[in-house]
Amino acid sequence: MIKEYKRVTVADNCTGCFACEVACKQEHHFPVGPRWIRVYPDIRETDGGLRFTYHVIECHRAATPSCTAACPGGLNVWKYVNLAAVGRFEEALETIRKTTAFAGVLGYVCTRPCESSCERGNIDIPIAIRSIKAFLADYELKAGRKKATPVEKTKKDKVAIVGAGPGGLSCAYDLIRQGYPVTVFEASSKAGGLMRWGIPEFRLPRNIVDNEISYIEELGVEIKTNTPVKALDDLFKQGYKAIYLATGCPVNLKLGIPNEDAEGIIYVLDFLKRVSSGADVKLGNRVAVIGGGNAAIDAARVAKRQGAKEVHLVCLECTDLTSKDRMPAQDYEIQEADKEGVVIHPSLGPKQFLVKDGKVTGFETIACTSVREEDGTFLPKYGGSAATIEADTVIVAIGQAVDKEAFKEIDKDRAVKVDGFSFATSKEGIFAGGDVVPGPSDIIGAIGAAKEAAISIDRYLRGVDTREDRIINFRLVNGAPLEKITKEGVVTTLDEQLAIAEAKRCLNCGTCEAGLDVGKQPACASACPAHALYYHDMWVLTPKEVMYKL
Repeated sequence: MIKEYKRVTVADNCTGCFACEVACKQEHHFPVGPRWIRVYPDIRETDGGLRFTYHVIECHRAATPSCTAACPGGLNVWKYVNLAAVGRFEEALETIRKTTAFAGVLGYVCTRPCESSCERGNIDIPIAIRSIKAFLADYELKAGRKKATPVEKTKKDKVAIVGAGPGGLSCAYDLIRQGYPVTVFEASSKAGGLMRWGIPEFRLPRNIVDNEISYIEELGVEIKTNTPVKALDDLFKQGYKAIYLATGCPVNLKLGIPNEDAEGIIYVLDFLKRVSSGADVKLGNRVAVIGGGNAAIDAARVAKRQGAKEVHLVCLECTDLTSKDRMPAQDYEIQEADKEGVVIHPSLGPKQFLVKDGKVTGFETIACTSVREEDGTFLPKYGGSAATIEADTVIVAIGQAVDKEAFKEIDKDRAVKVDGFSFATSKEGIFAGGDVVPGPSDIIGAIGAAKEAAISIDRYLRGVDTREDRIINFRLVNGAPLEKITKEGVVTTLDEQLAIAEAKRCLNCGTCEAGLDVGKQPACASACPAHALYYHDMWVLTPKEVMYKL
């Protein structure tokens, strides 16, 4: 049953003792100053005369904590942060694993939508939620993780997952825990997808990735590497009853400008995968990266580590992080690139590549006066010619798309078309999510989409309507951007002392709802000596005469 709590105030009983305010501040660890619940003197007209009483404002905090509500993956953020605050690290990790196996991955590279919504940010700076997850994962690795207990396969219908990236593995994780036999097919030599090949190791340690993939395998998920899937129908012929397509976007987008086929021009996915696989990548002294997203920033920082003396990043977007035309990369990543000496050239687009003896020597640019319309539509507008950027190597990082030639059984254009509630494709039994649909371009969004798809697959296999009573997070299927962090917080790895101290900064937002869910009134109501306020579930079936009184 849906629960929505409403505070009921009996104004005639309130004596203005402020016990509710004091209890609230203690319950939620407030520093001096800020208060959620307030008691105000109130003068009202009663029976033709003025009467002095008190008014208690509605605080609206008896609801899902904003950090948890903001997470596309549905992590119980408030709970694991509070467990970490009292040193119960194993329980905190188990809380995360009730939702996802990728505590460490998210601890290092999540885009932190929870921190954007953190109530603590309204007082000073948000809780370093991502860093707390990273600490928990590192803590377990150092202490030694217990091998996961295999899940008993109680269902007969086999499910195939195509793609062993964060989305595919997350869908497999949810389905195996429901008792389904799950097999993941991966074309590469190792599982991990973007986590292994697309994110540099200095941002995401490979031992974290390996540990969390191993945990999924220990539960009973079979991962077949070096096994590309050419046709989805072949999987049905092998006895699989449902398929989740999570191949991401493996095709690099091209600029479509003169001389783009010259030697020395490489594309970001190819570049990052070659470096991650240990290949010898010769870049020369001067490298230019074209693009303004996280992949472009990663490529620029990797180029620095590969020995390039100069790295220039050219992007259509501006560096004003409050503008609608801002660079799409995360604030922190832009700052780190700047610290490492990457030279950013904003508001410029490539016009044509310059070539000598078949090899790129740089490119001419054109001024970009506007990138997006007011509604966020990508529609660049250009001015006159601008600077020439010299380079020995140019890395193009302007985005990726699905392979139009692959999986012709289902409808797709630049991305696979899915139903917005069930993630079902145009062919029965095939579902898709993550970057392969017009959805998220980050790991936490891919995890959220995979979880919803797992619900749909379970319903489909049980013969239950996949759309009924579903409420889908808007951005999981349409690629709406996450809100950017506006206040700088802690984003580095923490030691035990710092992790506990940081977690203790939490305002304990979720305690009111958690108590009400088990029949316990919040501290404000419990502390009131006059019984002037209490909370009531507005969705509980209640006799009409009582509802009218409320």
